[in-house]
Amino acid sequence: MNNQFPKISIVTPNFNQEKFIEETILSVLSQNYPNLEYIIIDGGSTDGSVDIIKKYANQLTYWVSEPDNGMYDAIQKGFEKSTGEIMTYINSDDLLQKYSLFTAASIFSRYKQIDWLSGNPNCISEHGQIFYIGSRINWTKYHYLTGNYQFIQQEGTFWTRSLWEKAGSSMAVNLSLAGDMELWSRFFKHANFYSISAILGSFRYRSANQKTLEQFDKYHAEAKEVLKKYIPENAEEAKIVKKQKSIGWKIIQRLKFIRLMFWFGYKDLYEIFIKTKDYFYFDRITQEYYLMEEDQ
Repeated sequence: MNNQFPKISIVTPNFNQEKFIEETILSVLSQNYPNLEYIIIDGGSTDGSVDIIKKYANQLTYWVSEPDNGMYDAIQKGFEKSTGEIMTYINSDDLLQKYSLFTAASIFSRYKQIDWLSGNPNCISEHGQIFYIGSRINWTKYHYLTGNYQFIQQEGTFWTRSLWEKAGSSMAVNLSLAGDMELWSRFFKHANFYSISAILGSFRYRSANQKTLEQFDKYHAEAKEVLKKYIPENAEEAKIVKKQKSIGWKIIQRLKFIRLMFWFGYKDLYEIFIKTKDYFYFDRITQEYYLMEEDQ
């Protein structure tokens, strides 16, 4: 891996998003990251999308416009064309935020133990205005093992190619809405999740024709089917899951009295599900993010 500027592969799937795709493309290209591999897979758009893509064709590593079997099929096709050490995808109505590629690259280069990184969850309007910034959760595999999958935000989530390969080098092309969540479930089997208090990418709320929001019930149905297959792999994981589902834990959680969690033997659950911590600090002098000493 090039320690200064590792190659970053970004895939954008698109179908009839002429209203937003140019802004998405520019959010990637305008960062001027020097080792970028940008791939756009268009599903045979009938609006003006292809004309917009052609406008930037000389700055793309690869693009194609042809029928596909949905968003995750398009993303899979794109990743199969990719070669970068760092990977992500950004949908054609969402945005990467300024300097996010440099931020991700510097962290992955500096800390070889990190394979998976995401920024603060946030949402933007159709006009690009940030109107919501969510709280970060210290996500672990135990959240998924206990049924808590809401939500690791895909926009602004990056991972290493080595993790992608360990997890099977594939998207769940049989799903239509929860493919990212299914990918995270496999990532958790191989790597710890790290979050950073920076906005790396943004999810756009649209006023109409947005499958993620208009088919929320279907999303949850797909997610729950994924979790049915996500079970403890050893005795320690089974123990944590059993404790988390116990009546005692539910009562103590409701009381919100942290000392009780320690007195009654729930320190492990407190560390996993309640305690929040920052993995990184921002150094004003170097203008870089650094991993907290306790996590190195």
